[in-house]
Amino acid sequence: MTLVSRIADYVRQTTLDDFDQSVVERAKGLCLSALGSMVLGSRMEVAQAMADYARALGGTPQASAIGFGMRTSTDMAAALNCISSHCTEYEDVAWPEAQYTCFLLPAAFTLGEALKASGRAVLEAVILGFEVAARPSMTTSDHGAAKRGFLSCANIGTMGAAAAAAKMMGLDADAMRDAIALAPSLGGGLVRQTGSAAHVVEAGFAARDGIMAAELARRGIGGNPTILDGPAGYFDALAGQPDIRFELGTGKDLRVMHVGQKKYPCCYLLQRIIDGLRELVSANGIGIENIARVEVEVNEAFQNIVKYDAPLDVEQARFSLPFTVAAVLAGEAMDWRTFSVEGLANPEIVKHLDRVGAVVIPGSGFEQLSKSNRIVVHLKDGSSVAITCTVAHGDAVDPLSVEENAQGFREKTSGLLSQEAIEEVIHLVGRLEFLEDVTPLVRCLEPGLAA
Repeated sequence: MTLVSRIADYVRQTTLDDFDQSVVERAKGLCLSALGSMVLGSRMEVAQAMADYARALGGTPQASAIGFGMRTSTDMAAALNCISSHCTEYEDVAWPEAQYTCFLLPAAFTLGEALKASGRAVLEAVILGFEVAARPSMTTSDHGAAKRGFLSCANIGTMGAAAAAAKMMGLDADAMRDAIALAPSLGGGLVRQTGSAAHVVEAGFAARDGIMAAELARRGIGGNPTILDGPAGYFDALAGQPDIRFELGTGKDLRVMHVGQKKYPCCYLLQRIIDGLRELVSANGIGIENIARVEVEVNEAFQNIVKYDAPLDVEQARFSLPFTVAAVLAGEAMDWRTFSVEGLANPEIVKHLDRVGAVVIPGSGFEQLSKSNRIVVHLKDGSSVAITCTVAHGDAVDPLSVEENAQGFREKTSGLLSQEAIEEVIHLVGRLEFLEDVTPLVRCLEPGLAA
């Protein structure tokens, strides 16, 4: 059986009943996080520019582009909503697959609104679509793709979005296979684009193209059924993995359970560095004025991703070790306001930039998220203190609580949604599997937005 057929059969035959309740609860928490980022991100520059583009194109008003007061075609609305979610750089990520959630979760709600789908159908699509994208990415990301420059989360994410859309649309066996086979020819992403607007929009393109793949498959357009297999197949072309093997999960064994959630709106590789530096400074009672230099030990892959020593714009700042560490030294809250035009020009941050450096450990490998980062703070009196960071609070092994997740949604949407709408969304997502139609939930995200 081809990989296309295996994936298609899995998606068609697996339902919410095949998942442990812990998986369902985890997926709901990730949905709330993604929706909060979507609302916040709709006010950001890249999302606004994409919305202008969508307005110029026009389109059948099938689904809501949240935050823009417009309805457009389902695939374009999904693209906009996913781009908004990614704009904040709050998106959640599973490791080692480096698979983010922003390509899929907003898209599932967008398609759900267009289809008037149930919350159960949305949850199935979220869990299954993420599984389809994440399982092969566990091999491709750190075993060829990232080193070659390919971003598995955007590339294989298109296939996950196609699987999710095909599931929600109830495609038959042939059409499901066609959607999976077509998806590898669509979408795309490159590691070098991190810190640019292109990186932000890649997630939206994966959503748009995944939905398009399902729509085209429903009309009889598909791809080569062996496109994922063997030499010159998709996984070989992407990562040099012609013999890739992976199992798709049920029960408790689903990759959504391995998603880590960000507390700070910057690259995931910086999350534990922020936590570790704060802990180190606090535990040792270090005054910022006494710090001569901060050095962070990183692996060989780190500077391919977090690569801007002197960021020129907000997108670069989110992928800048000096800016992030300097912001911690300046006592910043490390929220979306820190990573803003105002934050970029903040003299209290700028004055610390030249105190920060990365030390690349030879032979440390090309895993995108290395096993640890050691932070050394050198003091002006010649002494130093150090900490080794392995986990950030929010990682899958130390997850955010239900209340922390809800509070994160409140913080992202404060001043954009009414308090009543905020609490209603939290309530509805909490009982998502029981909703007969997700449309009222989606509409709660729109009317209370401030002008």
